[in-house]
Amino acid sequence: MSSAISLIQQAERVLVAGHLRADGDSLGAAIVVARGLRALGKQVELVLPDPPDGRYGFLEEQTPWSLYAGRGTLPQHDLAIVCDCSQLDRLGAMGQELAELGAARLVVDHHPFDRAEHHWDAEFHDVTAAATGLLAVDLIRQLGGEPDPVALEAAFVALMTDTGWLKYSNADARAFAAAAELVAGGVDPDRVYRAIYQQTSLGTPRGIGAALAQTSYHAEGKAVVGWVDEPTLREAGGELIDTDEVLDILRAVGSVEVVAFLSERGGRVKVSFRSKTVVDVNQIAREIGGGGHARAAGATLDEGMGIAAARERIIELLEAAVAATSA
Repeated sequence: MSSAISLIQQAERVLVAGHLRADGDSLGAAIVVARGLRALGKQVELVLPDPPDGRYGFLEEQTPWSLYAGRGTLPQHDLAIVCDCSQLDRLGAMGQELAELGAARLVVDHHPFDRAEHHWDAEFHDVTAAATGLLAVDLIRQLGGEPDPVALEAAFVALMTDTGWLKYSNADARAFAAAAELVAGGVDPDRVYRAIYQQTSLGTPRGIGAALAQTSYHAEGKAVVGWVDEPTLREAGGELIDTDEVLDILRAVGSVEVVAFLSERGGRVKVSFRSKTVVDVNQIAREIGGGGHARAAGATLDEGMGIAAARERIIELLEAAVAATSA
């Protein structure tokens, strides 16, 4: 991690980014890093490859960001810092351009990754951290800075969304202690919770209902697969921007160990995985070009693969994973 500190200290112009459709941890970490480096005198541009998850739009009120506008539009920089993502291809076209540019690249992340496959000039990396947002706070403090109240709120968003409000298996003692420290620092948990989880559209309950109507159980009830396509959502008058609610309901079934949910986004099938105790869904996701954590992972399948074919492939993978844990 000392090489990461040195790289930042030498840089003057820094580009900070998150992954495609940035979630709470990616966006929260990026905000912590961007605000912290600006306070330390760096010229910083926060650029996202596409619009983030809409639930986190309230963060933009105090920390504006820009969206990648195509090749040749990236601001000049001598260091690019990517938060919560070790694979440049998860930044889409923006990632391709970053790979071609000569600027140094630093990753701030808590996901496992293959260093031989994904080269970075430096890493601020810890797979035991509950959220990348906490690593971002640590990074700024190691640089001699201190996150301001806005950055602390962003770190809280990162922590709470990546731990399921401190109920997932990654919510260890350090995560609870960090949450307490952030609240003591002025973060209002009730305000943050309402901003994220209590601003859904009228179509969201209908979307959840349409999704739950299409499920199948496998491996003697230890695996469950749910799916919904865009025509079904339209017919139901529903909307399903986020799938966490569906995944939580399916995972709540007593016999279930592993869950997969498939949905369509822009003509491509996205798969989200969750498990309870023994199935490593990161390994499943990696088999289809994705990744994540042992208990939560995801992937976006190749263009042209329909939801029916994708569902059959996912069922095969889940059944094999459950069988491997029973052997």
